Amino acid sequence: MDTIFLKNTFNELLIAFKNAKTFEEQNNFFKELNKHRLLYEGTKNLRMLNHFSDLNNVNAEEEYTTIQQSESLYLSLVNDYYETILSATYRDDLEKMWGEQLFKLAEIKIKTFNNEVAEEIEKENKLILEYQQIFRKAESVFRGESISLSSLIPYIFSSDRNTRKEAFESKYLFFQKNEKEFDRILDELVKVRHQMALKLGYPSYIELGYHRMHRTNLNQGDFKKYRKQVKEVGVPLVNDLRHKQKERLQVEKLKYYDEHVYFQTPAPKPVGGYQQILTTYLHVFDELSPETSTFYNEIMRNGHLDVQNRPEKTGGAFATYIGQEVAPYLYCNFNGTSNDVRVFAHEAGHAFQFYMTREKQIHEYIIPFDSAELFSFIMERLVWPWMEQFFGDEVIRYKYEHLTQGIMYMPIASVVDEFEHFLYQYPKATTLERKQQWRKLEQEYMPEKDYDQNEFLERGMGFCEYGHIFSTPFYFIDYDLAHFCSLQMWMKQQKEGVPPVQSFISMCESGGSLSFEDLLARANLMSPFEEGSLTTILEEVQVWLNNVDHHNF
Repeated sequence: MDTIFLKNTFNELLIAFKNAKTFEEQNNFFKELNKHRLLYEGTKNLRMLNHFSDLNNVNAEEEYTTIQQSESLYLSLVNDYYETILSATYRDDLEKMWGEQLFKLAEIKIKTFNNEVAEEIEKENKLILEYQQIFRKAESVFRGESISLSSLIPYIFSSDRNTRKEAFESKYLFFQKNEKEFDRILDELVKVRHQMALKLGYPSYIELGYHRMHRTNLNQGDFKKYRKQVKEVGVPLVNDLRHKQKERLQVEKLKYYDEHVYFQTPAPKPVGGYQQILTTYLHVFDELSPETSTFYNEIMRNGHLDVQNRPEKTGGAFATYIGQEVAPYLYCNFNGTSNDVRVFAHEAGHAFQFYMTREKQIHEYIIPFDSAELFSFIMERLVWPWMEQFFGDEVIRYKYEHLTQGIMYMPIASVVDEFEHFLYQYPKATTLERKQQWRKLEQEYMPEKDYDQNEFLERGMGFCEYGHIFSTPFYFIDYDLAHFCSLQMWMKQQKEGVPPVQSFISMCESGGSLSFEDLLARANLMSPFEEGSLTTILEEVQVWLNNVDHHNF
């Protein structure tokens, strides 16, 4: 998208919006402004997809880099948009029609950007890109041959202990070779974000980061309370589950390379290849609800998904939207493990929420930054009744693995969150002090973890593989908060015998037009920030787990 066209058109619309003589006229220009924003966002997302799907495509890389370079200009225009709608002549009428949340977001978002920090924004984006480019063609040496990190995954999940140990050592050999770059990039990111926060009038980046996360009614104290619950009731449960895992694997002590393997026999795998998974999900979404059926059929009809793992393709998985029409798009890298089924449901949850909210035509409502993961994790649980179609006789093993995986995620999510708070509370900390803090937090939240004398991990370099620390601080904990909420939906499903799909659809229709806490209230779910709430959830989980004889696995 041409930056001159972007700037001129946007400014013309802003002027017309300000000068509107009636509410109807101002409302029409409001809609045009949001359509223009969706055009930019959809174009940026499409260019990202084109680049990520084929890293050898030089033109796609140039187009993606070009639009990234316009990000500070776009943020400046969006800031002008926020200030303009906050002072709108017919603001009260606009709020009644479009909801208060956009205006609440505008009030905090105008504090997150001005032209004085444009240089810092550009440097931040450049550093994030540098981090991502380290993984562009990430390879290591495994059994004497070069191998991509994504191709290592089946070996990491191998039922043979020596194989997975070799695979993990190969993986971290790649990270060790890039250690100095990870240290440099993180150090520069911390400093540039701290500088940005000071210029914007914040005491530290923590407060700025929360506003960038669209947190309108949550503060550091809320997250501290949740992490305290994780320490008190989450960590003991994880320790117990790790002990049972050790028994099943029949090892004297569980090592870090054992943690992702839950059974001594090979892990359950989905029936058929990637096409079979896509076809089976066609039946799942047809039966789940008319809305999910229409959504998935649109995805398939338009070919708006890319799930095959290819050498020239960027790893990972995400959902996004493309074009001004806000067409949902699913991006995954299937590797033949049970995770293919879970990840696809996860990303479909995101995409379904985009689909259900797109008629609102407001980017903040379509991409609800503070609550995005709610929809993906809930979808993972809603499709449980159909898992037999993917795993056949292995379905109980899959469900046991899926449930315990989510619980075991709690401690690392809290480690990342508390580490991020440390980074920006102490921006002058040395690289050594950061590594020591990471290792200290690991030992507090994951006391059972044994790195088997892996020197790289023992000295606190584990943080470097968590991309959110580099790209989106304070986001990572949202995965665990969303999982907490999804377990409540799962509990309802267990008691009622059917998925609580209408509650979920209502949440999706609201999307970002409600805050995280308000979305939970709409679905009658407990907040993770309520005292004792985690205990209530984990007691139900333990009942289910105790009813399964894990020794039979």
